[in-house]
Parts: sequence; C-alpha cells; structure tokens
Amino acid sequence: MNRLIICQKKGKLGILTLNRPKSLNAINPALQQEIISQLELWKTDRLIQEIVINSSHTKAFCAGGDIREIASFVKAGQYEQAIDVFIHNYQLIYYISKYPKPVISIMDGITMGGGVGLGCFSSHRIVTGRAVLAMPEVMIGLTPDAGSNCLFGKAPGYMGLRMMLTGKRFQAEEAIKLGFADYRVSASMVDFVLTQLEKRDIDDVLSYLKREKEYDPSFLKEVETIYNAPDIKTIIANLKQSDFPWAKEDLKEILQACPFSLHITYKAWQNKLSDLKDVLQQDLSIISHLVMRSDFMEGVRASVIDKDRSPKWSADSISSKIIDTCFVSSYKLYS
Repeated sequence: MNRLIICQKKGKLGILTLNRPKSLNAINPALQQEIISQLELWKTDRLIQEIVINSSHTKAFCAGGDIREIASFVKAGQYEQAIDVFIHNYQLIYYISKYPKPVISIMDGITMGGGVGLGCFSSHRIVTGRAVLAMPEVMIGLTPDAGSNCLFGKAPGYMGLRMMLTGKRFQAEEAIKLGFADYRVSASMVDFVLTQLEKRDIDDVLSYLKREKEYDPSFLKEVETIYNAPDIKTIIANLKQSDFPWAKEDLKEILQACPFSLHITYKAWQNKLSDLKDVLQQDLSIISHLVMRSDFMEGVRASVIDKDRSPKWSADSISSKIIDTCFVSSYKLYS
C-alpha cells in the first residue's frame, strides 16, 4: 500500500509530499490525520525551520475533499460520516493557517476545493505555470468552501463573487491577482528552489519570485456593473443584456450551476466574514445542509460519475427563509 504522505528532512526543511495520485490527493480523514501527526512532530524539531507541502505527481497538488467518498456516505444515509470529511478538511486548513513555523505550499497542477484551502492559507504560497485553481462547488450542488470566502471576499471589486458564482478555473497570474498566491515559479525550477531553501534564508530565496499582479481597473468596473446587484436573478439579467465579451461565458457557466447553490453562495459572500475560523464555521453550517439535498447527489452524478454535464436540478421554489436556514447548524468546527 502506498503511503498517503512522503516525509523528508533536507537541510532545514521538512518536506511533506501528498501521495494519493489516483484520487489527485483528495483529502479524507486518514490523509488529514497523517498530515497533522507529521506536522506535530516537526513543530518541536529544532532542526526543522520551515515546512514545504507539495505533491508526488505533477497532475495535481490537491483536488480537494474526496467527493466520491462523501457521496458514497450520503448514498448510504451516513450523513455524519459525510460531514466528518468536511470537518477534518476544515480543521486541517485552520491548523495550517496557525502553524508556528513558515509553511511553503507549492501548488503545481490541479488545486481545487479543499486543495485551495490547504495551499492558500499557508504562510508562503507558490504557484507554478501548471497550476489550475478553482472552487467549482456550485456545479455539484454545494458552495465554495474550505475558507475560500475569506480570499474571495478580499479579492478586488466584485471579482470574488464572480469567481464563486461561475466556478471558473484560474491559473497562476490570476491566482496572484485574486490574492490566492504570492509567488510564481516555472515548474522546471521547483527542485532548484527547494535546494536553495534547504540552506538559505526563506525570504532571500523567495523574494525574486514575488509577483505583484493587478486587474485592469476598467475590467473591474465592467464586472461591477454586472455583479453589483441585489440578487442572483438580477445578475443573470445583467449578463443576458451585457455586450461585454466575457459576459456570454459567465452566463453559460452560471446557468449550468445549481440554482440553490447560487443563492447560498451569494448570501455567503454578502456576509463579508473576514476571520478564517468564522468562515470555516459558516462553511460547515452550510455544507451540513447542502449534502442532504438531492441537488448534491445529482451534481456528483453529472460531474463525477456519469460526466454528462447535464444535471437536473431541483425545481423547488427558493425562499429567503430556506436560504437563511442553511446558515444555522448544530455542527461545530471545534467543540
């Protein structure tokens, strides 16, 4: 059996390599526990000054929570086990964010869902030219989670809301513009950077990789005219009436998303929570409701199992009272 993580000590580095290639390093409770156990050991190791989290293969850094496993629990009516996967994921993200030593995440390849949470809340966030980030949860009946609302909420203008509602993929430069990463390196240079980090000061090594990228102000204004709206219905109407070249694709993506998820996502973004722990608790409250809805299993069927990309979403009416209910839950991130 392959180890879920591969651990190495090189110079002053502790290198923790995710090693679930068949599942694209999807996070389940077993992987979460191994990561935290190893980081606990390194926390008190005086020879280890910095931690690196990377992947054993180039296709993915981490594809997020193990959706197939979660769906199998839901199908069997084992909702507690399904929600437990999210709890373990969120606790790992918060643990990483509070780790007392510098944590360098190297996001090379697919980085989605909980993978964004794992990589983008480390102290030093590196993306490669192969990195592909996204929070596409609205396409499977859920909502962008894993603390991502913390990042989307701080993104320039209405870009965060736009990315949450469309589930768009974005690469290295846009990850930096959105505030999801700080440094960019070519994939071919990663090993060289690691070698340098083994013996040199972290800031000296990474300073030349620092990237400052910003959106064109005129584009941000265009996005605002569409997404600065009182509800999802108005956003869709704005997109239908827009002549902006990018609006047609946005409309196509939003119309493919789960309608209920769009309303939940809009409200979550409007809440403007800024503390990661509060955002993760909000995520948990919402998710504990959404996994029990038929939309989740239908979204997984259409996107992950059958892959026909033609989900038949629930036609039930969506009221503000039902939406508000999803923000209240007995599940707690920490008891």
